[in-house]
Amino acid sequence: MSILGVGLGVAALLVVQTVMNGFGEEHRLRIRESFGDCVVVGRRPVEQPKELLAALRRDPAVLSATPFSEGPALARNGDFSGVAFVRGVDPADAGHPARRYVYAGAFDELDDGRVILGVGLARALRVQVGDKVEVWSPAMAERAEKGKAPLPAEFEVCALVRTGFTEVDDRAAFIPLRRFNQLWSMGDRVHGVTLRLKDPAAAYETAARLNVGRPALQFVPWQEIKKNFLEAIRFEKTMLFFLMFIITLVASFSIGSTLFSAVIRRSREVGVLVALGARRWQLIGLFGLQGLLIGALGTGLGFLLTWLILAFREQILGGINALFGDGNLVANVYQFSKVPLHYDAMDFVVAAGFTLLVTTVAGLVPAMWAAGRKPSEAMRDA
Repeated sequence: MSILGVGLGVAALLVVQTVMNGFGEEHRLRIRESFGDCVVVGRRPVEQPKELLAALRRDPAVLSATPFSEGPALARNGDFSGVAFVRGVDPADAGHPARRYVYAGAFDELDDGRVILGVGLARALRVQVGDKVEVWSPAMAERAEKGKAPLPAEFEVCALVRTGFTEVDDRAAFIPLRRFNQLWSMGDRVHGVTLRLKDPAAAYETAARLNVGRPALQFVPWQEIKKNFLEAIRFEKTMLFFLMFIITLVASFSIGSTLFSAVIRRSREVGVLVALGARRWQLIGLFGLQGLLIGALGTGLGFLLTWLILAFREQILGGINALFGDGNLVANVYQFSKVPLHYDAMDFVVAAGFTLLVTTVAGLVPAMWAAGRKPSEAMRDA
């Protein structure tokens, strides 16, 4: 029972840590794919993007630099409508992240008369590849207020993307940058530039260096985008680590009580060993080793339970949603279509180290009590 208690504590700790690692890594990946390794923006749209792009592409740390414009719009298909977050992109950009998430149609078919939709937005509009959608931009509404009656822009859906990140899948719409600038009356200006760096981990240093001499622009590394949200996930992971570790502490009391019972039952043997010349450290090692062994076996069992729970996590989550939830809790709260995982070897090392330490200490307490008894007392109490 002590081994099982330790195993459950280790499994609870590692399952929580692995899932929280998955949430953090998935959000970091989505941020980099959506915004790039570094985003160049300003208080106003970039007036001369070609000169800026040429200068940035010459920098040895920059892998690619692509302009973008973005904004909300009303998308409509007959009686069905939805709010789309439209992003103007370069159709010739071979490294655009949306390419790897296309599951219907083709990214290369994107042109001035076509649009790529997120699967959730397409579902809301009741459209598939080949269907038509109408897009109303805020600039069209402004012209309508001035007495003009602009017609909506009509696009043919050429592809659908499914990233698994509901915030993107339910709102994303991609059109060529030139077409976006026409609908939003942007001219040759762009809202910003997306940089992909050769070393994304050095985004802070690269952004600071590129920002020198460009006071009108702001170079934002990907770590600063939604920084508060990422810090909240990291803090939540740390707090959950200590909360879950309490289970292991509770199991250590079970180990202590079990070994105390073993010492009391073996009082005669303890007295005999002391009478035969057993030293104090030998008795401590004899009973303390039992605590270490329980911790080692419990840790191994916890690793196995962790693998089993995570392997069937979707079925477990489905049962939880059916009993207590209202819809897909992971998609509604964390914006993922399934529970993400990220195994971190350090989490397993730390969990094993803490567990072995606590269980060993729990075994040493009764061991030191047994070693401190005199032979006559042990033989008399037996």
